[in-house]
Amino acid sequence: MAVRLFITILLLFHQISSSIQQSGQVDQFTSSIDRDEILFGDRRTLKNETQQELVETRGKICELHTEIARKRNETKDKDVEMSRLTAKMAQIEANLMGRIAETKRKNDDLVAQLRTQNTEVRDGKAKIGELEGKINALQSKISGFETQMIRTMTLALDPDGWSYLAKTASWYKVIVQEMTFDQAEAYCASRKGHLVTIQSEEENDLVQKLAKTVHPFHGFWIGLKGNSNKENAFEWTDGSSVDFTNWDPEDSDTNSYTHTYVRFST
Repeated sequence: MAVRLFITILLLFHQISSSIQQSGQVDQFTSSIDRDEILFGDRRTLKNETQQELVETRGKICELHTEIARKRNETKDKDVEMSRLTAKMAQIEANLMGRIAETKRKNDDLVAQLRTQNTEVRDGKAKIGELEGKINALQSKISGFETQMIRTMTLALDPDGWSYLAKTASWYKVIVQEMTFDQAEAYCASRKGHLVTIQSEEENDLVQKLAKTVHPFHGFWIGLKGNSNKENAFEWTDGSSVDFTNWDPEDSDTNSYTHTYVRFST
């Protein structure tokens, strides 16, 4: 619009200059009266044209101002919209970051809880295993107590020939019946017992007392025998260690004996 206005003003001055030149040419060929009329007419024409041009120029200037104002309003509206969109995007981003942070916090909490639960499960399994071991041990003891109680009750009902030793909580009896060592061991096992093992002085004294009930020329087997895989080293048939020994030195030659018996001699 500014270029169009400049061109319009330039054309206006060009027309004025042309009119003045034409007036100078008229002055050379006309009289003063005619010249005045011509100049007056030219001035009036020029004035009219100038006014017309000014009116058009003012109109164009108004249009230009209007266009500029409209453009400014559009730009302002766009700036407002851009500001609104920018603020909205910033809010969306802030909300998203907040949700991400919250999700991460919850995830960390879940991971911590899972680790705690896994630790508790492992500890629980360890405790369960420990309790199961204790339960099995108690059940084994209870089973042994039950067996001992049944045996004790049976012997209490028919105590003929049986002797009880409180230290070992066991019953002892001499079976007066001729049999080999293996037969004697099997006989005791068939009755849920075993050949006597001597682990203390009290038990040794009881066995000696029982030996006095047998004929001096006879004896009875005890649960001590040599292990052929260990150069006939003596061991108890119930698997217990041979910690207590109370035999004469001449009777301890393991290369000569594989089984032992007790005999009372006067």
